[in-house]
Amino acid sequence: MSKVQSARRFKWMLIVMGIFVLPGLLALGIWQLGRAEEKQVLMQQWQDSDEVAKGLNHPSLQPFSLIRHQGVFEQERWFLLDNRTRQGKVGYEIVALFLPQGSERHIVVNLGWVAADQDRRILPEIELPNGVVTIQGRLTEASQPLVLGESQWQPTWPQRIQRIELDGLEQQLGLTLMPWVIRPDEPVLPEADLSWSPAVMLPEKHQAYAVQWFAMAGVLVLLIGWNLLRMRREEAGT
Repeated sequence: MSKVQSARRFKWMLIVMGIFVLPGLLALGIWQLGRAEEKQVLMQQWQDSDEVAKGLNHPSLQPFSLIRHQGVFEQERWFLLDNRTRQGKVGYEIVALFLPQGSERHIVVNLGWVAADQDRRILPEIELPNGVVTIQGRLTEASQPLVLGESQWQPTWPQRIQRIELDGLEQQLGLTLMPWVIRPDEPVLPEADLSWSPAVMLPEKHQAYAVQWFAMAGVLVLLIGWNLLRMRREEAGT
């Protein structure tokens, strides 16, 4: 095979690779636009959320509904949501089980963030409120973030978990859970940090990423077209 033929074959390989990469770039751009729309809906729900607190038995609960309800915390079983950071510090989010009055279903409550000890074997010591308490906060859906590993259940409590997965918790605990997570807006644990935002990334950020992916796709189309035109001219000149 001559050098000219080898170079031509290499160019064709690059063109074919570019054609295969192009749908992926377009798909990423479309995905980012979808995420932007989801975040826009999320932010709108947050802005339109209730100003009057509802009970957990209210028929029109939705994400970010303001709720207020009495009940009791389960004292023995609670969780440490692992690998959560605040201002560059590593820690845990305290996750407890709350049984509302008048309900047979528990609900998960994220009580806020506490710093972790440098020694991972030393876990935070938390004292949950005893007896009937009133909890007020916003309803959220259990998120599914990227995790560093699957949760390994231990024979002792608290359990250190990587994410709040309601189906898995129901199976492990033998309980029926409401399809929500409460984010209190009044402190239940004085040592916990309640700061929280409903969306980590704004819709505009996703839109900017989408523009970047589409721009890369556009550049790739131009490169493919330029190389095809150049090869045609080379053929015409031979």
